[in-house]
Amino acid sequence: MGYAMTGLLIRGQLVPVSGHDVIQPASAGGPAWAHLDPGDYRQRPALWVRQVLVHSTGGNWPMPLGPGTGPGGECRWIADIWQSDPVHSAAQIVVDSAGTICCLYDLAYTMAYHAEGSNPWSVGIEMYQFPDGRMMQATVDAAAACAMAICGAFQIPFQHHGGAYGGDPLPRMETGVGHMRHNSGGPDCVGIFGHRDNTSARGRGDPGDAIYKALVALGSESLDFRSGEDLKIARVRQMKLLSLGERLTVDGLVGPASMAAAKRQGFASWRDVA
Repeated sequence: MGYAMTGLLIRGQLVPVSGHDVIQPASAGGPAWAHLDPGDYRQRPALWVRQVLVHSTGGNWPMPLGPGTGPGGECRWIADIWQSDPVHSAAQIVVDSAGTICCLYDLAYTMAYHAEGSNPWSVGIEMYQFPDGRMMQATVDAAAACAMAICGAFQIPFQHHGGAYGGDPLPRMETGVGHMRHNSGGPDCVGIFGHRDNTSARGRGDPGDAIYKALVALGSESLDFRSGEDLKIARVRQMKLLSLGERLTVDGLVGPASMAAAKRQGFASWRDVA
């Protein structure tokens, strides 16, 4: 390809995604096309990054899952579309049909316009979907591994919304419909979500069902955010850390302080705190 493929750009450093090729942004030595249009992002506010939002390019359902890899190369095509499209919408990361990941900007410093209210505190991953609705297993697997790497880099607990899709978003992320629709982005939702969990403007095919299975296979904890299971479990774990001598606010929000406390106490992951 004529350029190195190394990692996601986060705080000026390249972070690898284990087992997967990553095209870095043009600003970090990647190809000239690997960037976001200025109209599709702005500087991220100084906020705690707490969500990974996974999308599909088509949002179509049903979504047949193809085995193995596709031809690849779609990252550039998607990036070119976003750069020429007058609609201000894009994600920081694209995954093509061959499972190649492309990072278009520094994830820590860029707030891309991909998920309305969640934009300030989230990173967006766009999975390529063929026009006939198909998605390749390689795409899903790479997106799940990418989400895991992002969680590690930002101290986000490796957990996702695993409740059954009922045709509507999480009320903690969006309420109302039509002209009454309000997308808050769920500031108390911490982990990995599909775009369909974030907004009623999308459906089951954004991002489909396969990504959730892939996350479980990598060890992500499946929690029902609709019922508040994530908050209840987090409070129990924060209380456990308090009993071990840590000083934390017991609020159910698993931020950097909770994650750092778990690490100090020798827990390998957030789900191990028990």
